[in-house]
Amino acid sequence: MWNYFKIELKHFFLNIKNLAVYFLLTFTTLFYVIQIVPNYDPIESVNKNEIEARYLTRQEFLDGIEGQDLKGAHPSLLYAIDVFKAINPIDKGRLDALEEGDLTKYAELTRDWYYITNATTYRNELFSYNPKYYINNDGYADEDAFYAYLEQVARYDAYSKADYDLTIDAFEQRTAFQTLERLLKDILPIILFVCVLLLAVDIVTKDRRHPSIIKGIPITDWRKLLVKMIVVFIGSCALLVPLGLGFLVIGFQNSFGHFHLPSPEYAAHLDYLKDGKFEMMTLAQFLSKSAILLFVWIIVIISGAVLLSLIFRQEMVNLFAGLLLIFGENIYFSRKVGNFWDVQNFPTSYIQVGQIVSKQRNFYYLNNYLDWGLALQLLAPIVIILIISMFFITKNKRYMLIK
Repeated sequence: MWNYFKIELKHFFLNIKNLAVYFLLTFTTLFYVIQIVPNYDPIESVNKNEIEARYLTRQEFLDGIEGQDLKGAHPSLLYAIDVFKAINPIDKGRLDALEEGDLTKYAELTRDWYYITNATTYRNELFSYNPKYYINNDGYADEDAFYAYLEQVARYDAYSKADYDLTIDAFEQRTAFQTLERLLKDILPIILFVCVLLLAVDIVTKDRRHPSIIKGIPITDWRKLLVKMIVVFIGSCALLVPLGLGFLVIGFQNSFGHFHLPSPEYAAHLDYLKDGKFEMMTLAQFLSKSAILLFVWIIVIISGAVLLSLIFRQEMVNLFAGLLLIFGENIYFSRKVGNFWDVQNFPTSYIQVGQIVSKQRNFYYLNNYLDWGLALQLLAPIVIILIISMFFITKNKRYMLIK
């Protein structure tokens, strides 16, 4: 069995298709590191000029009405005066804190700024959020900004109590670990799963090109399949090598950050329209939970691809079925649809790993029940069923690896 493992491993890493997958992932990583990371422009940034411009504009307005008789003034004017008087001292304090280099004080004041600004802006026709939230114009800009501001409140509250050195890069989530966090909440899980599928899609069918060699190996089909799954899993882990190189480059450019940085988790058990809150995780907790869910998904994809290869013996069928699993959520995903459908019972609802761990997906679905633990409870039995099915199918001569 050991000799067969070495043969499979050698063939796997010499496979031109597999090498192409690693090359494309490496190229994508380098492009991201060289082109995207330096130009990353977060919506919520530490922009002294922007804070100052906002402060001066409001202060000029307040100074202009100072001493005027506001009796009979429009209620919206009086409301704006009250809001500006509440926010402007905070902005002045933020400017002073940046000038003094006191990032702890800046974090305290910024936490308060986001809280007050969010409370006065959400569903208020007189004020609006940062215009960048409205670029896509998908009808949910206010909700997304509401979520982002609440998340910023939680982050800056954690920063204000931190017992470690604070940096602007950490505030703007530019460090290597925070970049990884952002990617896990975005496209990275999908990229990894597609790569795993491409690596696994021909691991069984390729043997039919060299039947005489395979027939000469004196182990059962079941053991051969186990070896193949282990080899693909090792190959899937090797996908982390180009990603790791990108991580190192980002770390040397913007610092690595550390595991104690905050990673807010949306409190999905609350009514977000009334009690929108975040509970605090550390970055270590977020990354560890994401890694576990990623690896479980990888095992599901590998097991499913191997089982389908036994049944259908067509690489295109395996590829189509795998892509349907990875992108199947798009068939039913819609904002707030979780309020009507039990989307938490669909395994495909958990494909966006980072958003599941942070419960951001709960916010999109308007569903309280999507959960990291439930994802594992759904996916683990699927793995067991796939492997048991594989075992019994190999006992049927109709599905022999090589006939």
